[in-house]
Amino acid sequence: MSEAVPPSQSPPAVLIRPLAGGDEEIFLSLVDAHADFEKMDPPGPEARERLIRDALSDPPRYRAYLATIEGRDVGYCITYLAYSSFLARPTFFLEDIFVFSEYRGRGFGGAMFDYLVKEAVRLECGRMEWMVQEWNEGAIRFYERRGAVELAEWRTYRIDQDQLAHLADQA
Repeated sequence: MSEAVPPSQSPPAVLIRPLAGGDEEIFLSLVDAHADFEKMDPPGPEARERLIRDALSDPPRYRAYLATIEGRDVGYCITYLAYSSFLARPTFFLEDIFVFSEYRGRGFGGAMFDYLVKEAVRLECGRMEWMVQEWNEGAIRFYERRGAVELAEWRTYRIDQDQLAHLADQA
């Protein structure tokens, strides 16, 4: 018979909740920390305003969630829905998932991911997708442990805002 783990050694419960009014400051600080981790520039003042406006609009342009542990917000995720014409179902797209570095490796990212999987099922999605930077071995292992597979037959392309404006002018 195995011994019970004393309550002081069990990990604290993770509360995942939708972003709400009043969460703006912590949400933006998490986004900034994520940008720092990814070695990218954080959003500027106008982008920060759009992030908050678009998350809290009715309906929201995207869904944002915060992970709270013992009263401290330690992570966030951003999702949105796309649509598959072949599945005739929404695709649950995970744009960002991030946990402060001091909370990594303790199951909190997994709790966030599990929450999002349940959201995708609740919304009757046909699949869940995301992208991972090639250098982020920790994230790749995290997703592969959950059964995710890399889509080798698909390439990701991007047109940035300047190119969009240029193409629109030519159309």
